[in-house]
Amino acid sequence: MSALIAIPTFERESLLKHCLATAAEIHLPSGSSVVVFDDASETLDIAQLMQAAGLPPKYHRGSQRHGTHYMTCCIWEHFLQSPHEHLLFLDSDMIANRSAVNDGMRHLENFEGLLTLYNSRMHPGSPAGEDRLSKRKVGNAGTLWIRPLSQLVLGELKDYSVANIDDAYSDLLSERGVPIVSVERSRLQHLGIVGLNNRYFGEMEHGLSFQADSPLQMEAIAATYDDLMRQQEFYLRPKE
Repeated sequence: MSALIAIPTFERESLLKHCLATAAEIHLPSGSSVVVFDDASETLDIAQLMQAAGLPPKYHRGSQRHGTHYMTCCIWEHFLQSPHEHLLFLDSDMIANRSAVNDGMRHLENFEGLLTLYNSRMHPGSPAGEDRLSKRKVGNAGTLWIRPLSQLVLGELKDYSVANIDDAYSDLLSERGVPIVSVERSRLQHLGIVGLNNRYFGEMEHGLSFQADSPLQMEAIAATYDDLMRQQEFYLRPKE
């Protein structure tokens, strides 16, 4: 029951370093792989960064930038052509618990829906069992896929350019009666403090109830908090 840990990225070297450092610590089943999918970054030396983190330099780099939809479909295709049974999307501005994948696989026993290991405050859910929430929609970062669901969404969405592919497949799965659940205690945490949902402090993306289980994860959170405090005026809400 091996897993592909797919890390899509575009630039963001300082965050990617934290991501790779914690990815190297994840307890993975035999035969699993950590692979970086680079959307044509101009400055990143992916091989050097992976080696520095203690990871084999496995990566794919595009010749030109294509964006989220294309990259996500490329990762699904790579997964379906691989021998792996599970796919985890680990965004380059996230860190992971060492137990993340094993915990996720336990949740997927006798469950054929979509699971996310990231309980985002942006996507409320309702109780659905121990350490589990039912959700209408999820973001793609942190999702743990099985092969049949990857085949389904790739077949339906590959040829259509949509603004938000995670919204599109959340709607598709809902229409097909496929459940979407999240762990209640996030096994991943989001570090990026500049982005789509992160212009103001109250709008920052956050994984609820995350508990670091290694010093490297705590160091990553401390570095991000320090960065936030040094730039806090940037995140104040504008005057009405």
